[in-house]
Amino acid sequence: MRRTTTRMRLVNALTAPASRARRDPDKVFDRLLAAQRSDPDGAVITEEDERSLEHLRGFLHHIAAVDSLSGVGWLSVHDMVKTRIGNLFHVRRLQARHPEARNERIEAPVFVIGLPRTATTLTHKILANAQGGRGPYMWEMDNIGLPRSEADEERLRRQTQRKLDQILTLSPSWGRIHPVRADWVEEIYFLLNQSRLHNTMAPMPKYIDFMRAYDARPDYRFVRDALQILQYRRPTPRWMLKHPDCLAETAAIHQVFPDAKFVWTHRDPHTVMGSMCSMAESLGYLHNRPSAVDPHLIGRTWLEILPDMVERARRERIKMPREATVDVAYHAMMADPFRYVPQLFEQLDLKWTDLDERNLGDALDRPRDQRGHEYSMVHYGLDPAMIDKAFGDYGLFVDNMTANIRR
Repeated sequence: MRRTTTRMRLVNALTAPASRARRDPDKVFDRLLAAQRSDPDGAVITEEDERSLEHLRGFLHHIAAVDSLSGVGWLSVHDMVKTRIGNLFHVRRLQARHPEARNERIEAPVFVIGLPRTATTLTHKILANAQGGRGPYMWEMDNIGLPRSEADEERLRRQTQRKLDQILTLSPSWGRIHPVRADWVEEIYFLLNQSRLHNTMAPMPKYIDFMRAYDARPDYRFVRDALQILQYRRPTPRWMLKHPDCLAETAAIHQVFPDAKFVWTHRDPHTVMGSMCSMAESLGYLHNRPSAVDPHLIGRTWLEILPDMVERARRERIKMPREATVDVAYHAMMADPFRYVPQLFEQLDLKWTDLDERNLGDALDRPRDQRGHEYSMVHYGLDPAMIDKAFGDYGLFVDNMTANIRR
């Protein structure tokens, strides 16, 4: 299986000198922060923003401490942190210029939650294409702003697509595992400072511990603020949002968006674990020296993270109104999507139209090239008994739910 390319080795060699900057992550972070603070059109940064920035600095420390991080990996992290700092200051500047944007109501947003590799992406794209539905596009999360001319939008789409193409030329397997384009609806990972999915770059045990106690409400308040900017002076949509880490943060989401609906996709944990580890391995090769990528460590890392995410969501679910969560059984939905997807629309108070029927057909007809996404549980040091023990009765819950839906 070809996870990376010859070009990757060349680029890593060329970028190795730049990666030495990770020896002093504070210096790097302070420089990025100073560039934003020096802008004459100053943003109004709150105490909560300052704490969020310090937490982001903390993440940079965690990833900078990974000895195996490659030149490409460091530049990728540097760009990610730079973008998130820039987005925060940019949103605050826009709020200062247009205070009325804060009055935009993000009404009854839908969060598609579920373990990675449970058809959350397919479900998200179908819902985002619903009448009145809306999901954030990749290019606009990279360029948060007010309405622009068609020419400006096209320029920004091309700019974002060039960045994505550079990644895909280095990691051919990534385009198969998670196809992405600048003009497609994308998950809100790009609006969140912190995420357990950061561990796909490299396993970071201390960062996993940090996330267990992390208060994610500021992150989702920023998501709300960014959506208000993207909604301002545009038709008011019903936002359809998604990121795997949302599964672990339903409590924070519910507090920031009290009328949010959760669409929880469920799939056999054994299948999820293998697929997730394969995705993490591909991203591990993209961010680290190939010889340092340890499949068994990847297996142990995600066997720790994913069951904890499920347990947090199940614990919080019983505290919320029953109608706040809609369950979707992966195997049932994929077996008869033209029956179950309209039912999902009805549960979310969405109108099912002929256009939705065609959109669903197009989504299902899209080729899914799984080459490069083959995996063996043994390869990751896992066996069925380990997965059963880690997930407890969740596997039985998924089996029973699927069986009941099919009756």
